[in-house]
Amino acid sequence: MEPGEIIRRKREELGWSQAQLGNRVGISQPAIKKIEAGDSRHSKFLPKIAQVLAIPLSDLDLSLSGVVPAPESAPPARILGERDFPVHASAEGGPGQIIVSHEAVDFMARPAPLIHVRDSYGLLITGTSMEPEYRQGDTALVNPHLPVIQGEVYIFYAEKAGEARATIKYLRRVTTDKWLLSQHNPPDRTARDFTLMRREWQWAHRVIGKYSRR
Repeated sequence: MEPGEIIRRKREELGWSQAQLGNRVGISQPAIKKIEAGDSRHSKFLPKIAQVLAIPLSDLDLSLSGVVPAPESAPPARILGERDFPVHASAEGGPGQIIVSHEAVDFMARPAPLIHVRDSYGLLITGTSMEPEYRQGDTALVNPHLPVIQGEVYIFYAEKAGEARATIKYLRRVTTDKWLLSQHNPPDRTARDFTLMRREWQWAHRVIGKYSRR
């Protein structure tokens, strides 16, 4: 089996989109698409992709592809325990929605509740739909691994046109096919209580707190 096919199958087993994998690796969704299609057989990011997906390097046959895996080493920030917590930016993407940057725009000291949580991150809030609880400019602290339960605030994600669309909302209830949500300060022509379809908005990452804007 070709390396790109192995990567695609493993990604789909984990329920990740190409954009989500790219975000974890630090490259764009189109780059992941090319690698999976076999158009980038000698990509320098193959070892990182293998690490993120927990694929043995031998399965990708990197020794024959000319790609030399980089030695495993933690960046200085992680060794020092400082400024290793990624913070992503966001931009308006429609009423109550945001577009999330694939790559971190900043790193800060890791919050104590997330000190050992893999893939946790911060997200700079754009928009006013959740004010006053979450104001524009606040940094939401996110644990993507917590179970989905009602009565908590989540960032819901959908992939549209290769972009990670998101919205931060309070979860009132969840059904087999819908998220039943609330927002504190509805944008114009939107309701306080509404639903999103889970087939489109497939991922929910729990917000456990925030850093207030300065």
